[in-house]
Amino acid sequence: MLVQQTAIRIVIFPLRAAWFVILSLNFLVVSAACVLIAAFVAYAFALTFSYLFFPAEWTRGLWEWAAGLYAQSAWFKGATITFFVLLLLPILKLWPGRDRKVDTDREREAMRINDDLIAARHRTQAQAKLRG
Repeated sequence: MLVQQTAIRIVIFPLRAAWFVILSLNFLVVSAACVLIAAFVAYAFALTFSYLFFPAEWTRGLWEWAAGLYAQSAWFKGATITFFVLLLLPILKLWPGRDRKVDTDREREAMRINDDLIAARHRTQAQAKLRG
């Protein structure tokens, strides 16, 4: 019994270690994504607050700081593009809007044609069985 327990421990330990590494990497990725989103939300709030309450020079300085960071850092550029693509993806999914009635009619017509083709194939097979 002791040998069996030792064997089970030897087999399970690498699996637990691998699971711990996977959980740690997942935590790091999710944390980085949350920090990225929080940074952009904070920047948006700062910019909005700057527009509402501060002089125009301060707002211009905030914009210039972000533009300079965007020009210098490939990471910031990639993060900015990714953030705004994810932000606009639901809007782009619906725009330009498609007519649902036309789409439904097109699907219905495709199903009718498909059903007709299936029926014709069955008829052909039935006639081939009768002939042959």
